[in-house]
Amino acid sequence: MRALADFIMRGRTQAAIVALIGHWIPLLGPATVALVTLRRGAANGVLILLWAILPAVVLLLLKQHNALLAVTGVISVYIGALILHRTALWQYALMALVACNTLGALLLALLQPEAVNHMLALCTELFKQLQAQSEQPLGLPVPDTTLVLALLAAMTALSGALGLILARWWQALLYNPGGFAAEFRALRLAPLPATVCAAAVAYCYWRGGSTGMWVLVFAQPLLFAGIALVHAFIAARGMGVQWLVMLYIAMVVLQPLTALLVIVAFCDTWLNFRGRLRPKA
Repeated sequence: MRALADFIMRGRTQAAIVALIGHWIPLLGPATVALVTLRRGAANGVLILLWAILPAVVLLLLKQHNALLAVTGVISVYIGALILHRTALWQYALMALVACNTLGALLLALLQPEAVNHMLALCTELFKQLQAQSEQPLGLPVPDTTLVLALLAAMTALSGALGLILARWWQALLYNPGGFAAEFRALRLAPLPATVCAAAVAYCYWRGGSTGMWVLVFAQPLLFAGIALVHAFIAARGMGVQWLVMLYIAMVVLQPLTALLVIVAFCDTWLNFRGRLRPKA
């Protein structure tokens, strides 16, 4: 990974090649755009951005409607990287990712409703198959346009966040060894972003049904803050990396753990659990 990051930073040509190829490799294109933006600023970053979205723009011209999400997804990562480059505040970068990808999903529904209808048909067919294989009701909302847009926004926002994290890690490998770990562990939402996220999550949860799926989008900044808090606790207590592996496995297997991390991160905004941690002697 270090060799790839070093190749990207050798020059614009190398970065443009990787960004172009990255359209077909998950996270690679957005991470390349973010790395150049983080290190060399907005002007250099936007040049690599144009190469990264070129294949998606061509697909749009060929009536491949779902390519619009690829375009908005990479642009959101560029904006997040620009915010991180200028402020070094992860909370605002994550909020920008959520806002941009929510806007991207809504634009898809407005400009290309046929693409959303196609995805809705696929989700409906999958839902019917799962329901037929289950002896009991699934307890899931019946797929509709709201649910499809929520899933699309959640996936693109999460992909953008992972791409930005990868880019920041690359930057630390090349120019600031160990800096990414310390920076990520310090991730903590300020009262205003935390309140905005919590209010959006509470509203979607209260509405329920397909609107409730938007919780997957608006809870992401709090979720990453909760994960960062666990990283900080494990580092402070001198616990091994196996605990981090167990954390991520548990997040996949035990769905309530994700909700617990969101709640803990919201409480940490005011109680500052991280500040109470004492390194193990």
